[in-house]
Amino acid sequence: MINRILVATDASAASNRALKMAVQFAGQYNAELLIVHVIPDMQIPFEIKEIPELEFNKFEAFNDAREEVMRKIAETVLRTAKEKAEKAGADKVQTAIGTGDPATSILGFAKRRKVDMIVVGTRGLGKLKGTIMGSVSRKITNNAETTCLIVRESIKKHNARGALIYVTF
Repeated sequence: MINRILVATDASAASNRALKMAVQFAGQYNAELLIVHVIPDMQIPFEIKEIPELEFNKFEAFNDAREEVMRKIAETVLRTAKEKAEKAGADKVQTAIGTGDPATSILGFAKRRKVDMIVVGTRGLGKLKGTIMGSVSRKITNNAETTCLIVRESIKKHNARGALIYVTF
């Protein structure tokens, strides 16, 4: 039975398609829908802090401003996604903002909230590019303790049905 569905969004075409599919599943199973947006960390290397002419306090001010802007963007992305989900018929919708590595944050939410399905979009970078660049969807499917639905950005682009269901038992 599917009672709780987590869908990750970054407002990309792939995550918008993932949201649509998650809403369909939520409606079909009368499930709760948790929409998550993750703000990736931007770590300043320790060595940079050691360079006196760079004035580290300016980096901290930059980091604080970046965090504020990223949080406002996340709130807007989540508000828009929630409105779309509710307009499409989802009844029980919650939102959350995560920080850090997107895959790790999404998996953490899924475990803490005991979700029955994780839905994420993918651009379909391919094996080599995805391995080099680090595919969030690949990390999630490799480490999830629940069913995953990976939704392609575009059906036409990949000449496929548009979704890959990865089930773990």
